[in-house]
Amino acid sequence: MSSIDQELRLALSTGKVQVGSKAAVRELRRGRAKLAIVSSNCPRDARATIENYGKLGEIPLMEHPKDSVDLGTLCGKPFPVSAMVIIEAGDSKILELVKK
Repeated sequence: MSSIDQELRLALSTGKVQVGSKAAVRELRRGRAKLAIVSSNCPRDARATIENYGKLGEIPLMEHPKDSVDLGTLCGKPFPVSAMVIIEAGDSKILELVKK
């Protein structure tokens, strides 16, 4: 497991995270998200919307190398996760890893 996966799990357990493309767009529009993460097979229209709102709010976007099924498993969800946002990182250092 890579360090990004470990930091993502830590953010899920200690921070505030929203999963799903609709929730990600909602939080990006509100300006509360600090990082947007999309899976490697995120649908084009959802990805374009997330990228657009991310650029408007100057919020970084990270493409996770895993597909939505693996990202859902990593998040501990029984369903595919194509997009998610980090609102508060908690004890995780994922925001610093993305800036590098």
